[in-house]
Amino acid sequence: MASSSQPTVDSRHFVVMATVSGLVLAATVLLWVVDVVPFGVFLGVLVAVAVAQAVVVMLLLRGARERASRADRLPGGASTIGPDSPGARYGYDPMGDLGQGGRR
Repeated sequence: MASSSQPTVDSRHFVVMATVSGLVLAATVLLWVVDVVPFGVFLGVLVAVAVAQAVVVMLLLRGARERASRADRLPGGASTIGPDSPGARYGYDPMGDLGQGGRR
């Protein structure tokens, strides 16, 4: 199990990125093979896809790091029972009406 400070990236993002890149590359190869686009355009698309993939991976990792750091800074949430509950500020004790042993 990963610790809360370990950045995690959803694998679906990589699947979508690989699918889109694969479709663009397949279309470019097909157009290049049937002589619709010149070799320079083919190489340009290859470079553009590689750069786009690198940028997407960097953005995904930065977002995962930010989420992990936010999870470390922010508490899991306020308890609804006990001295740290939101109602405790106003003098309300949700367990106050329970008698000894936890029964009404």
